[in-house]
Amino acid sequence: MSNMYPYDRSFKFNKDIRKLGVTDTGLSFLDQFRILITHIGNAMGYIRLVRSGGLHYISNAIKFVPDLQNITKYEELFSKENLSAEAVSAAKNLDLAIDSLAKNFAEGTEYFKMLVQVFSGEFRNPNNQHLRNFFVIVPPLTLNYIEHILSNKDKLVKKTKHYASAQEPILFTDDGFAIGIAYILKLLDQNSEFDSVHWFE
Repeated sequence: MSNMYPYDRSFKFNKDIRKLGVTDTGLSFLDQFRILITHIGNAMGYIRLVRSGGLHYISNAIKFVPDLQNITKYEELFSKENLSAEAVSAAKNLDLAIDSLAKNFAEGTEYFKMLVQVFSGEFRNPNNQHLRNFFVIVPPLTLNYIEHILSNKDKLVKKTKHYASAQEPILFTDDGFAIGIAYILKLLDQNSEFDSVHWFE
């Protein structure tokens, strides 16, 4: 097998798991697991979207600060100039606002690392030993996801065939599953184990 996870085994696993039973809507246990992972990935995507919007807002607001490495403290300047208490108070508020913007701007896209740190302890907890071989189920999950995407794409094309002209191709994407898999593998620290099955080669 050349240290590679066999495609046939994944296909058989994906097919045979339906024998364990399906829901009223025809979903197997693997389908339900794929949906859960997709929800996790979609949540990560939503967090990324909100964070990107926040960074866009902050970058527009912080552009008026000439030097982020050497931020002037206006409260000190106003106090030295013996300006009124109201002016010093306003300068203090300005300093707080600029500090907050600079701090949030400097944090950048570290949200993913923070979410890994927050949840990795729970995922790696001895009470969750059933997840220690999670990487082994990723190949069958991948095939399940591909079948799901192809099925949905075909349904979409059939439903919209008479609406769309030949010049307007229909696009269908769903990256929640891929993001969810990447996030869970990182939480469980199983990236190297998953790489060892050479699934994507």
